[in-house]
Amino acid sequence: MGGAADPDTGGGTGPRPYRRIACEEGFLSPAVLAANARTSVAGIPLITADGPAAGLARLLVDVGPGRIARMDAAGVDVQLLLLASPGVQVFDRETAVALAADANDWAADACARFPARLAALTAIAPQDPVAAARELERGVSRLSMKGALVNSHTFGEYLDQRTFWPIFEAAEALDAPIYIHPCEPPAGMREIMAGPVAGGPAWAYGVEVGTHVLRLIGGGVFDRFPRLRIVVGHMGESLPFWLPRIDNRYLAMRGAMFGGARPMQRLPSDYIRENLWITTSGMNYWPQLRMTLEVLAPDRVLYAGDDPFEDQAEAVDFIEAMPLSVEQKTALFQDNAVRLFGL
Repeated sequence: MGGAADPDTGGGTGPRPYRRIACEEGFLSPAVLAANARTSVAGIPLITADGPAAGLARLLVDVGPGRIARMDAAGVDVQLLLLASPGVQVFDRETAVALAADANDWAADACARFPARLAALTAIAPQDPVAAARELERGVSRLSMKGALVNSHTFGEYLDQRTFWPIFEAAEALDAPIYIHPCEPPAGMREIMAGPVAGGPAWAYGVEVGTHVLRLIGGGVFDRFPRLRIVVGHMGESLPFWLPRIDNRYLAMRGAMFGGARPMQRLPSDYIRENLWITTSGMNYWPQLRMTLEVLAPDRVLYAGDDPFEDQAEAVDFIEAMPLSVEQKTALFQDNAVRLFGL
């Protein structure tokens, strides 16, 4: 997957020395889609085959020739598949564990049919952390998957809670990155961040995932698992733009005036720079990309199109039009993904 690219087949102009690997591309298995239709979760929209997002559902379930044709038209060489939010994390424990395994088998079969075009992350059910760790091991070791996918909180619980740490133990042992993808915020937060401006993907999703990462830092996860690699989308869910402020206020809050703060081995920004990778999904803006490359590092930023929720051809064209050298585009589109996910 990391070799020289063929002449451009869309979304660009002429031959290029890199492949375009898109690292946050959604899919649904038929079993998860059917389970969505049988489930109702207050405040969390579920994609169903006959609901208002029926067209989107058809695109998500298609992991065959139709998807490959859309990739060709957009000039995307490889998609890394993620089980679309909220995945299995809205179901009871037994159902979630079974659906995660089914989704992984479905995705692995697609990747086996199109090995040069598709790869996938392992869907896990945090409802049962021990089973989730086992499924991650199965996904990586037996299904050739490239890491784990968690759609942020599970019934309002976050991965900084020690009950979930078997997942981190497995990820670190397997050297497998964990992608934390957004979902609807939990009750309370959801009621405050609502509507077309403050709610959903416009603001709430990013704030919720950024908060999740900060909880991991504050909860000592990276002190306990220093080799853990976390990936988030949407240009880092605002975290790269807040690093000085986060450090400054963390140092202030360690004092008695704020009730103290849990001592950590490093500053919050150190963990973000050393344990976090980000993708560009849905954030095709040069000022944000330029700052992120400067604040983090060029080897920490990967391309993603967020297909089919975003227009992948438009995303490709945006990135190609940015003032980046061929070497920088090679890292962004290809090399960083190859290194991080072992493609």
